[in-house]
Amino acid sequence: MGVEPVGAGSTYTGTMAFAASSYSVSRSPGTCAASGREFQTGETIVATLCEREGNQAFERLDFCAQAWDKGARPAEPLRLFGLWRTQYQPGETKKQQLLSDPELLELFEELGAATEPKQLCFRYLLALLLVRRRALRCLAATAAGMKVLPKGASLEQAPIDVVDPGLDEQMISDAMEQLGQIVPVDGASDAAAAKGTA
Repeated sequence: MGVEPVGAGSTYTGTMAFAASSYSVSRSPGTCAASGREFQTGETIVATLCEREGNQAFERLDFCAQAWDKGARPAEPLRLFGLWRTQYQPGETKKQQLLSDPELLELFEELGAATEPKQLCFRYLLALLLVRRRALRCLAATAAGMKVLPKGASLEQAPIDVVDPGLDEQMISDAMEQLGQIVPVDGASDAAAAKGTA
């Protein structure tokens, strides 16, 4: 299952503000965006990160698995950026506000079909972060990108290609702003630092 094309042909004109929005982005709204039904504790849900034209912050919408599998998606003016599946847990605290490594891995894998430059930049820095946190193993790194495998995966498994989009300083800054909405700010900085060592 891949990420649907979003905003084809659009251009990115600013950075993503994260300081005030990281909690609302990382915490589930608690209801299905399609049906309005309240989630049950432990229920599998599909969490989505969405963009809205003119708004620099991500917005989060969650869907029950049944609605998602039947084709429910974020509606315009929202545009899907990325998604992951997780189990709903109510009453999250501040310490639980950011995504876990398994959730970040799910988001990374779902972005595998992305083609837009900002998604590719985000996925590349996310991969660097996951390598640094030992959730991914880097098997090879070249100027074109990396080949990685999730921690614990057999070496016989086909590696995952991560394209290096040729990040310049501005692209790194913009992608860090996005990444900072779902991981601690220090983690986003670690990913940028890893860019020079991959």
